[in-house]
Amino acid sequence: MARPKLFLDMDNVLVDTLSVLNQIDMTTQTVAKPDQIPGIFRDLPPMPGAVAAVETLAAYYELHILSTAPWQNPSSWQDKLIWLQQYFGDDQQSPFYKRVVMAHDKGLLHYGGGMLIDDRPYHGASAWDDAAADSVWLQFGFDDRLVWSTELVDFLIAVAKDYDKITNLRSAVAQVSARHDYQIHGDVTTFEKAHWE
Repeated sequence: MARPKLFLDMDNVLVDTLSVLNQIDMTTQTVAKPDQIPGIFRDLPPMPGAVAAVETLAAYYELHILSTAPWQNPSSWQDKLIWLQQYFGDDQQSPFYKRVVMAHDKGLLHYGGGMLIDDRPYHGASAWDDAAADSVWLQFGFDDRLVWSTELVDFLIAVAKDYDKITNLRSAVAQVSARHDYQIHGDVTTFEKAHWE
């Protein structure tokens, strides 16, 4: 049986981005925002537990990257790919080999079904909450138990096992969430951005 599709955002899901970008002194920079600094996305640290989580989840899911790169920072597109290759390899053994999409509207990809883990509702992430497409948006960290360093990997494994029995991803997510009283995502209209976004 085919494995369910799991799409992972990079910034603040796999990559510890905001904690670094929020600390940059912009008075010394020649660009308007920290995400526009050339090369800034190349050497950011991974989120705690993210690399090991991906290695575990590759046995349960068809993994994909679905990330947005700043329009005003052309190097970010390349730097994000280099980051993935550094942590997950650049050959066919990589769980993301030729499964990387950079898009400013992530909602365009949800029609094929699957789950997107993204920390924010915008750039089309919240469009993944769509029963007709059997797609799900899980907001990384909205429920503080659903992060790599605590219960997220176990949650995703349980979802994959339930999916194997019922072949409906949204139903599998609902069943596992109900068993543990997880909150999958917050309200899409009240999300607070960083001060510079």
